[in-house]
Amino acid sequence: MNIGFIMPLNVETLEKSIKALEKSINVYYSYKEDENKDLIDTISLGVIHNFKIAYENSWKLMARWLDENISADTSHKTTKKGLFSLAGEYFLIDDVNMWIEFHNARNNTSHRYYGILSHEVLEYALKFPSYAEYLLNNLKEKV
Repeated sequence: MNIGFIMPLNVETLEKSIKALEKSINVYYSYKEDENKDLIDTISLGVIHNFKIAYENSWKLMARWLDENISADTSHKTTKKGLFSLAGEYFLIDDVNMWIEFHNARNNTSHRYYGILSHEVLEYALKFPSYAEYLLNNLKEKV
């Protein structure tokens, strides 16, 4: 462990996960009217999976920025709601309530991938890229 040495915040993983989500969303929109329900379900699951990854990368980078710039272990001393509130206070995100909704949707991906719940998660996944991009741009500005 190098005491006193902080590695720069690496946003590449977040960038890649947002791009993967955007690609899967583009495919979803290209085929969402297709009559083949199995195809739509498979594409939808891909969108949800990519949302899950992009969301995880987002909050982890958010937490790391707060830990490095506010105080060590800031993110470990709070809930996700608290984390998002802090991120809002420091202008990393602009809609704390929406991030809480994304968190709830992400938690629902662990319970069920099919049915009404998956449709609700899909709706949040389709909205997520612009919020993640906003975070990404703010993280880049603050590095």
